[in-house]
Amino acid sequence: MKIASLQPSVSIILDRLGCAESLVACTRWCVAAVPELCERGIAVVRDSWSATAEELLAVRPDVVIASVPYRKESLEAILKAGCPVLALAPHSLAGIEQDIRLMAALVGAAARGEALIAEMRAGIEEVRALTAGAAHRPLVYCEEWGKPLIHSQLWVKELVEAAGGEFLGEAGAVTTAEAVAAADPEVVVAAWCGAGDRVPLRKLAARPGWEQTRAVRAGRVFCIADELLNTPAPTLVLGLRALASALHPHIFGPGKEIRRLEETLDGHGTSKLTRNMEDTGQNGQPKPLRYVAAGLILRGDEVLICQRKAGSALALKWEFPGGKIEAGESAEQALRRELDEELGISAEVGRRVAHIRHNYRNGGAVDLQFFAVHRFEGELMNRVFEDMRWSPLKDLPGYDFLPADRDLVRDLAAGKLL
Repeated sequence: MKIASLQPSVSIILDRLGCAESLVACTRWCVAAVPELCERGIAVVRDSWSATAEELLAVRPDVVIASVPYRKESLEAILKAGCPVLALAPHSLAGIEQDIRLMAALVGAAARGEALIAEMRAGIEEVRALTAGAAHRPLVYCEEWGKPLIHSQLWVKELVEAAGGEFLGEAGAVTTAEAVAAADPEVVVAAWCGAGDRVPLRKLAARPGWEQTRAVRAGRVFCIADELLNTPAPTLVLGLRALASALHPHIFGPGKEIRRLEETLDGHGTSKLTRNMEDTGQNGQPKPLRYVAAGLILRGDEVLICQRKAGSALALKWEFPGGKIEAGESAEQALRRELDEELGISAEVGRRVAHIRHNYRNGGAVDLQFFAVHRFEGELMNRVFEDMRWSPLKDLPGYDFLPADRDLVRDLAAGKLL
């Protein structure tokens, strides 16, 4: 079987099936995706959008395999020249599995095809299992193209869900910058077709109204190389892990396959360098990002809130009790220590409710983890605060909370997290 591949996904799948030797022609994008093909000296042709019958007839393939995106006129010309064409157009992960199965049957590797599908599923389920217990599933806007704005396709939506997020909008649909801003995503992921990892993130963040979105304010605007999300092949598992790192870095760590916005916009639309999520002191030297654990101490439908001392930083702002995570401590250990020091209680720390990373306008960044506390021993004592009180969850927006807590306060009042 002699095959001409017009898309990287086709070449990747054949390579993973152990059948790359069946290729007699491929595109330069295929060679980039499977570098070993360069050593084979096979013909390099144009892709599904622009390939011609003449260049394909020269290599005499038994079949030409194309995949989305392709131009109908190009495929029609190839068919008229007498070349059999297999045109693939998957929309979902299930559709990609069917394409793997079809190609495996074509090259006589059905068993290996099923093994490859099982391997791909296992990679996806491994990530899904790790995010299943995540306290919060962030709202994620994924963009496949920027002019016009187009939501990423269905299989990306499925990957976002497996990565522990909620996909914003209709997969594959055209949208507007205004609609995205109104939806207020917590994370923005750009993977433009053909752009690699070169999407201009600063321009994205500067779109009208986007400076007020949770994603831009927190610097959670990412570029993932389009070949990891837009190529319907087993390499999507790498794209899934990149997504998971963007959505839940506390579980997966910083992603090697992602690029993060280096500049965010403050509330006045002014560009401000964030130095990879570090804050900067008055002498211009970067200081480490502060990691903090806080407790949502609950009593029925009420939560304990505390007011900062007059004369302290952010004086008289309201917050939830807790404090800095010291070296060698887990977030839960730090919270138990802080609640003992601040309130004199021995707390039973429950599930993580939210994880927020916040940049302050005047410089400085904080990584906050919030945990539910339903039970504690001891009598509450105010050791460090101006005031503390029990507040019904629905009344929380009436208090002047720290800027880093305000999104959480809104969600708690709306009944979204507990």
